[in-house]
This record gives sequence, C-alpha cells and structure tokens, in this order.
Amino acid sequence: MIRSFFTTILLSASLFSQSEAYDALKVLEPFIGEWFSKHKSIGAFEGLPNNEEIISTTKYEWITDKSAVLETWRSTSAKNEEKRVNVGSIVYSLDPSTNTIKTKHFGYDGKVYWSGKGWIESKDSTVYIHVEELTINGTKTNYTNVKTLANDSTIKNQYINFMQNGKALKDQPMQTMRRSSNKSE
Repeated sequence: MIRSFFTTILLSASLFSQSEAYDALKVLEPFIGEWFSKHKSIGAFEGLPNNEEIISTTKYEWITDKSAVLETWRSTSAKNEEKRVNVGSIVYSLDPSTNTIKTKHFGYDGKVYWSGKGWIESKDSTVYIHVEELTINGTKTNYTNVKTLANDSTIKNQYINFMQNGKALKDQPMQTMRRSSNKSE
C-alpha cells in the first residue's frame, strides 16, 4: 500500500513537470505540421544565393513527450530541385533557469556550415525568434525572425533587425508559407 502511494505521487509529479514544458511551448502548437513556400532566396546569409527562386519545405513537430519542438527545413533551387540551397534544424525547449523558451540552431547555407542559439517571445499570433549565429568561416549574424500565423493554413515570415559582423543590413521581404499537410502530433 505504501509502495502504491509513492508510485502514484511520483507518477503525478512526473506528469506535472512534463506539462510545464508543454505549457510554455504551446505558443508553437499552431505551427505543428508541414509548410511549403516558393520565394526568392535572400543572400544575407553567407553561402546563400541572392534573389534566386527557391522551394522551401519546413516541418514543426513535437519531440520528447511534448517537452520540445523540432523545426527542420530544406530548400532547393526552383530550376533544379535536386540542388540543395539550404538545410537546417532548430530545437525549441524550455530553459528552467529563466523560464523562457530557448533555441539551438544548426545547418548549411549552400556549403557553409553554421550554428546558433536564441530565445523567443510571443505576442498574440506572432512569434519573435531572436537569433545569434556563427558560420564555420567566422561570420557572426544577429537577427529576429518574425513568424505570424495569418490563419490556420498560412504563416507570414520575415527576417528583421539584421546585424552581420557589426554592420546593419536591411530587413528582408515578407515570405508566405502555406500548410502542405494536416496538423500532425
């Protein structure tokens, strides 16, 4: 009976702690699923072509019992869909020390490897991802990625507040992504 009591308490505590991460990350829940866009590439990131028509697919999914969100993307040239333009991932997780959502980024823009970190803020249906990235060649880029859920099937995405190696760059054009599949868990 005592063993049963302690098992129930431990299980309840475990479920409660798992819900804290989910509760913090549920601002990303409307993004869960697969998204598609066709747009011009932005040459602001080292390794990317400028103003080339590309096709991008992005997927958001819950991982680790809904205690983190994984975003993965791949872009290819619209002229040659076999030619990779970029690929990357972001892991969104709750940082218990600050009670904020932190991010860890990594991927390739062309042949240039980069990694980074960041944090997010959200207001209404808009998520602001503040990012610090560094390429393998030493290029340091800070920016904010603004993602707005326009409706259940459309995300507006824009990169703003660019600083690259201490130099301000212009805000990038708005991109529109459309849901390409049903929401997935």
